[in-house]
Amino acid sequence: MANSKIQLRLPEDPKHAAMRQASESGISMNLFVATAVAARVGARAEAQLLFTVRGSRTTPARAKALLQGLGTPGAARDDDRLDAADDPASPAHYSGNSI
Repeated sequence: MANSKIQLRLPEDPKHAAMRQASESGISMNLFVATAVAARVGARAEAQLLFTVRGSRTTPARAKALLQGLGTPGAARDDDRLDAADDPASPAHYSGNSI
């Protein structure tokens, strides 16, 4: 496998964090970045394969039927509303409904 050079521009904060983590791991910044890129590329390829395989086992009609069967018909719960309080201690988050 041939190596290629690239110029990478990072904001200062992520650059310093990456340098610190590479140093703590005892590896070069080059290896740290190469490993991070390889992990991201591999994860994306794995997800694409998973969804391709899963998608090949169904049809749009079956997927639509499945989606229509999810949830409970009726009004949205208080904690499902966009204007619900963000405070986890608020009564909306403890309405007695379970997920």
